[in-house]
Amino acid sequence: MDSDATQPTLVFIYDREVTEKDSADGRILTCRQFARERGWAVAGQWVDRGSNAVALRRTFWTGMVAAMEHEGQGRRIVCLVANWHRIAFDEAARNTLRQTVGHVGGVCVAVSDEQASGNSRDVTMRRLRASGKQIGPGATLVRHDGATA
Repeated sequence: MDSDATQPTLVFIYDREVTEKDSADGRILTCRQFARERGWAVAGQWVDRGSNAVALRRTFWTGMVAAMEHEGQGRRIVCLVANWHRIAFDEAARNTLRQTVGHVGGVCVAVSDEQASGNSRDVTMRRLRASGKQIGPGATLVRHDGATA
């Protein structure tokens, strides 16, 4: 299998629709454009809706993390969201969910954070690499060790 240095970062887009009037379509398009600008490959998109979107155990979040674990073998994997509230409004819940991504070797990235700071693709990649442990040439293991509920 090729190392993550020869393959583009694999992106798993996540969003949630908390109310009937809430639509993830625009936010997902923003995430797709963000990934395209960085040369990242989009594996798919997952959207939790309604009461499932506010629970800590979410059907599509769980499915996305399972797909990350399965598809991300030997690759840099990213859960991409438009902003941190797309994961959860509550910081402790958000950290708990982000940690599940970290457990499978992934990292969460919010488009709003990257755009607000004017980060280029190179700056974003350096930040991703710096947040993990170098395990080989071109391979970085990224873990989220933030606080949990």
